[in-house]
Parts: sequence; structure tokens; C-alpha cells
Amino acid sequence: MTVLPWAARNSTGLALAREVVFPAAAAAVIAISADVRMPLGLPGHRGLVWLTLLVAVALTARRPQTVLAVGAASTAATVLMQSGPGPWASARYLGAAALLYLLTTSPAVRSRRWLVALAAAPIHLVALVIPIATALIGSYHFAMVGIGDKALFHLGFGLVAGMLGLATATIIDRAAPSG
Repeated sequence: MTVLPWAARNSTGLALAREVVFPAAAAAVIAISADVRMPLGLPGHRGLVWLTLLVAVALTARRPQTVLAVGAASTAATVLMQSGPGPWASARYLGAAALLYLLTTSPAVRSRRWLVALAAAPIHLVALVIPIATALIGSYHFAMVGIGDKALFHLGFGLVAGMLGLATATIIDRAAPSG
């Protein structure tokens, strides 16, 4: 019977945690946090949770498609649980994941991870697509009042979420180095 050294067994477990457990936990936290009311009351503050996790998954996963899977799972779970601001609003997770996927498929961006953290600011604007479209289609002109301020808050919280995602990815990389 061949016994693998501790380092070989440990690296397999760490790779499993990095590629499967962390993305699954991220999808679960995103879905659960959609129903939790956070009393901050500023536009875009919820992105601190879901966008941070999506950025961390995009930066730590070996396959860029993993972030798409997390975004799709989060969207599906939120719709199935009927939580959050509405069924169409949960599409923000899949939209942001698709943009992160497109961004991380570039080798130039993969080698400069800080670009993903910076790009999280405009990526967070996907959270405004559904409210703006609803306001325009339904002729709810009062819904457009203050949209500039909302966009600035979303950009600010998106930047903070990107930096937190980068910090989370760095911690994961140190704890479980990729092969």
C-alpha cells in the first residue's frame, strides 16, 4: 500500500476547497444575503457582499467559467427562494458574473489582477439596469430622480467590493496555492 505524503494529500484537499467548496459557498452566501435586510440604506451597499464574492471567485478559480456558474446558481437560487427585490433584479448576479468572465478570459488581465478589482466599479452598475429599464418601460419618471447619485454610490461600493474581492483572493491564494 502506497501512502501519499501529507503535502500531496493536503494539496489535493486545498485544490478541492479552492475549486469547489469556495465557489459553492459563495453562491450560497450570495443567495442568502439577497433576503437579509441590511440597514445601511445607501444605494448599492448590497454589492459589498455579492460583488466581493464574485470578484474573489473570478480571481481564484483556475477556470474562468466558474464565476459564470456561481452567478447562474446565485440567480437561480434567488429566484427559486423568491427573495430579494424581485425576480428580474436577481439577474444582476449573472450579468456581473458574465462581465467578470469576459474580463478574466484575457491573459493580460489574468496577470494583472488589480485590473479586475478596478473593473468591479463599473461592473456594479449592472444592478441599475433593471430599475432603469422598468422606469423607462413603465413610464415611471419619478424612479429616475436621483439616478446620478445612485450610479455614483454603485461605482463607489463596486470599487470597495473589487478591493475586498482582491484581498479575499490574495488570502485564498496564500492559504491554498494553485497548482
